[in-house]
Amino acid sequence: MTEFLVTSLVYGVVGLVLLMALWPVPSTGRRLLEKWKVAEPSPEQVAEGVRYLKRRRLLYPWLYVAAGFMTGKFQGSLDGIVITVLIGTLLAELIALRPPRDPLRQATLVPRSLFVIASPVVAATYLAGVITSVVLVLLWRGTVELVAVLVSALVVAVVTWAAVVRPASGDPDVDSALRTRSIHVSMGLGISVALGLAGGFAALAGILFWVAMANTPPREREIA
Repeated sequence: MTEFLVTSLVYGVVGLVLLMALWPVPSTGRRLLEKWKVAEPSPEQVAEGVRYLKRRRLLYPWLYVAAGFMTGKFQGSLDGIVITVLIGTLLAELIALRPPRDPLRQATLVPRSLFVIASPVVAATYLAGVITSVVLVLLWRGTVELVAVLVSALVVAVVTWAAVVRPASGDPDVDSALRTRSIHVSMGLGISVALGLAGGFAALAGILFWVAMANTPPREREIA
């Protein structure tokens, strides 16, 4: 019992330190939007970006504790951080499925679909990475790793679906950019988890794909 409490305290403290280090401020929101191709974001747009980040990062301390016990690993590891962020992305997108309180919504000129929001290259790379991981896990690993790969793929699929179908909110440019970010980042995290479970050079490749996919900017918006 004492060991359980000490472990919980350690995980909780580490999670809170991460939360404080990553807590978004207006300058963070501005950098986020500029990175995802929102030119010269207004204060209102920046506030939307900050809210988007807060919804995710408030979940991290609790998920850090939960992921630590589920994986049996101390969460200073890269695997633990990746799992925490991926689950946080999933929960944040599910929460965002609720209709916004503001009854006024701005319609987009282009119907939302996966390949309007996300890069086909990112999606194809993710799919190829998961298939490769399944093959390598079947050759080198076991049933537990295979199940973990499939669960991570399910999480990414749900995040992608939620990012496409969730109700529109706020500024259309910000809304579109943040949907794209959610999909690209979750696919990057997903490929890192999948290839990491295969081990060896595949794990290193997964990290490189994660960085590249999570930094792939959105496509230019089309006008119908």
